[in-house]
Amino acid sequence: MELRVLRYFLAVAEAESVTAAARQVHVAQPSISRQLKALEKDLGVALFTRRAGSLALNAAGRRFLPIARDLVRRAEQAAETMGAVGRGEEAALTVVAPPSTVAYLLAPLMASGGTAPFRDAIQEQPSKVFDTLLASDADLGISTNPAPPPLESAFLGRTPVIAQLPAEHPWADRRTIALAELVTAPLIVMTRANAARLVVDDAISRAGLTTAELAETGSSAFAQALAAAGRGVCLVTDDARFGLHELIVAAPDGPLTVPLYAGWDPTHYARSTIQVLVEALRTHCRQHARRFPALRAEAGDLR
Repeated sequence: MELRVLRYFLAVAEAESVTAAARQVHVAQPSISRQLKALEKDLGVALFTRRAGSLALNAAGRRFLPIARDLVRRAEQAAETMGAVGRGEEAALTVVAPPSTVAYLLAPLMASGGTAPFRDAIQEQPSKVFDTLLASDADLGISTNPAPPPLESAFLGRTPVIAQLPAEHPWADRRTIALAELVTAPLIVMTRANAARLVVDDAISRAGLTTAELAETGSSAFAQALAAAGRGVCLVTDDARFGLHELIVAAPDGPLTVPLYAGWDPTHYARSTIQVLVEALRTHCRQHARRFPALRAEAGDLR
């Protein structure tokens, strides 16, 4: 299965016409027709429904379409990457991370105008980050647990679990809230696939506390919207939205925080670039924690 044939297939699938596709890829129409028939023979299934003057993808063709696109994309990405390596240029990296980490760590670092070598970010649940890294062409994973062997792992820092509430809330003049007092309010938390939720549950259990009222959601933005609507206090790691006020949660053994770890293939061709990015992420984690004076007072840099 040759890449040029896959490109012909994609062109025909988009144009729904061999004639139009031939003009697009600058190849004679009979040649494309022969290549498509050979592709269908290799796959053992027809990909198009042929009508007078047009071709439309059938069920098998629609199933094959994303596969062909992915194969071509990966080939182009490989050529781009190895071309950069050959020219001695810095590699652009794809990072796998939980959605909240993409939102508060990767995206701000990219938007800061620095030289963070990002190509893309793949959002994944913390428990699946390193599995996705190993199974894909991504270069770096970030999760709340250390990376397993054979990956190399590095601690990035800790991000605070933040209680967020409307500006008119009685607690809005504070910088911290004790966990024992916090659980007396209606709480809005993430599902148990989220690391911040696990940290909150563990802290409440270890302190022997119970919650008065608890609502959960799979979206941190929706949790913040519920808090802004006066439905309770949300507990997330994201920066505040909707004018919400932020409080550090003080548990008996210290502020509630979530650890972050990076993991990558130690034999990666761009290992030096990955290590530079890891240091940049570590610095950004520290800067993020320093936004909260109460954290600086109680936990230093959260090392």
